[in-house]
Formats: sequence, C-alpha cells, structure tokens
Amino acid sequence: MKTRFLITGPTGPVGSALIAELLTHPDHEIHIFKRWRSDLRPLRASIDRVHIHEGDIEDPYAVAAAVRKAAPAIVYHLAAQSYPTASWDAPVATMRANVEGTINLLEAVRSHAPQARVHIAGSSAQYGIVDPQHVPIREDHPMRPGSPYGVSKVGQELLGLQYHDSYGMHVIVTRSFNHVGPHQGDRCSIQTFCRQMAQIEAGLQPPILQVGNLEPRRDFTHISDVARALYLLMQHGTPGSVYNLCSGRATRIGDIVDMVLAQGRVPVEVRVDPARLRPIDEPILEGDNRRLCNDTGWQPQIGMEQIVAELLAFWRAALAAAE
Repeated sequence: MKTRFLITGPTGPVGSALIAELLTHPDHEIHIFKRWRSDLRPLRASIDRVHIHEGDIEDPYAVAAAVRKAAPAIVYHLAAQSYPTASWDAPVATMRANVEGTINLLEAVRSHAPQARVHIAGSSAQYGIVDPQHVPIREDHPMRPGSPYGVSKVGQELLGLQYHDSYGMHVIVTRSFNHVGPHQGDRCSIQTFCRQMAQIEAGLQPPILQVGNLEPRRDFTHISDVARALYLLMQHGTPGSVYNLCSGRATRIGDIVDMVLAQGRVPVEVRVDPARLRPIDEPILEGDNRRLCNDTGWQPQIGMEQIVAELLAFWRAALAAAE
C-alpha cells in the first residue's frame, strides 16, 4: 500500500524539490494543494505524477476538502507569504496567509486525517536580532522576530505545538534558515545577484550590480539538502519538537557577491541601492543544526560555490529561453 503525502505550497522552491525527492520512492503517492493561479513550471518534470487539489490556504473549506480527498499519512505545510520584506507592506495579508492558513490546515487534519504526521515550516526570522555570543543559534534561544513575517512564523509554530499538546497530533516544526535553489524567484539576495549578472552578460543591464547591505552573514542551505532533511524528519523526528534546518555555516553577503563576480563572464561595478536596505537587518543568522543531524543522520552536501554556479547557470538559461 502506498504512503500518501499532501504538500501545500508545492510550486515554491522547497515544494518542488521535496516532490522530486519523494518521487524517488516508488511506494509514495503525492497530492498537492495549490492556488489555481500558481505557476506550474517548477513542477513540469513531475506534474503528471501528482494528484492536484486546488484552492487557497485562507479558505478553510477548500483546505478541508483537499485533506479529506487526499487522506494523507504525511502532510508538509509549506504554503505561506514567505518574504520578510513584503510583510512590511502587507502585514495583515501575511498574518492571514501564514497564521489563518495554518489554523485551516491543522483543523482539516484534525477532522479528516487525525493520525497524519504534520510538518510546519517555520523560519530563522523568528529569532530576530541575536547577539553574536549566542551564535550558532540553538532551538532554545528566545524568539524576538524583527518583522511581521517573523511574527507570523512564531504564530504558525505555536499553533502546531498547541495542536500537538492539545489533541495529540503528530506535529514537527522546522525553523528554516535561508534556503536557495532554482525556481525561487529573484527576491533572495543570491538570486538577485545571479540574475543581474546574467542580465549584464546578455547586454540587458548596464554593468552595475545593485546590492543591499553586504555585511550580514547568513546560513544558506540548498533546496535539495532541505528536501532530504524534511523527508528524514518525518521518518525519524520527534513529534512536538522544533528543529533548526540549516547548514550550520554562515557566509557574509559581500563574500557571496565576490563569488558571483569571480564566476561572472564580464567585469561589473558593485553599487549599494538604498531601496534594497531593510528597516532591520540581523547582522548574523547562523543556526545550530545538531538536533536535526543527531535525530536523522542528515548532513548538508552542497556548498556555496556550487550554489552560485547553479544559480548563474539557471538565470543564463532562463534569459536565453526568453529570447
């Protein structure tokens, strides 16, 4: 008998990587819950191998219908307004998508698939600004989010843990640090750098690389490594627990720019764009991943140089295809 999975937010970078990971196992049946307007291009290689349920995570009836029809054994809740910067302009919409959406999902599972194992995707943004003496950040570090997005992720986490404590549901929460890979869009810093370099190489942009604050240090994990971690967590993780999902290494943003310049094909000038600066920018986010590694045996496999090379290739190919 096949194990049934339900994934919300399947067209995002982690969702598409997770589907690819699950499809390597022939005994898995994959259901996805997506918005009708979602771009399916990230799933082009797998769309004919998944069962599609449509609706909005903010619609409790659509979510309940999807859970009832899918009858999942394992649920990955990835659907979210996932951009911290956007949350400053749309705090209410962020809360509705992330907090209300999580309530809708948990209520649907409680009613229609109460034995299912549920994963809820949190974020390192929940920690906020952390004193360097407390880095790498452990799961027991106090949360003091510095954006509406971070607050919404705290809400998601606490809801998941409350449903575990109150109803005995099998819920595991991850606090994901920065993840990166193809099909992510261009709001992530590395994506913007690689996209701009590809545009400059193609003659579509002046040879000026626009950047924001180059001093913060961030913990990046490739989405393929993230997908493997999520799969292993739902097999071996402890319900009612929180796990940092991170590489355990922080890289300065300016050093990533240097990697892009080194792998670029033309010389460029680096220029700070004030519009790319955030109201609050944590100086360092580096996670302690020992709990995840100890419980699952997981280790990240893809480093920053390889990530930059892959993203440059992705954006070069995307621009060539658009010609």
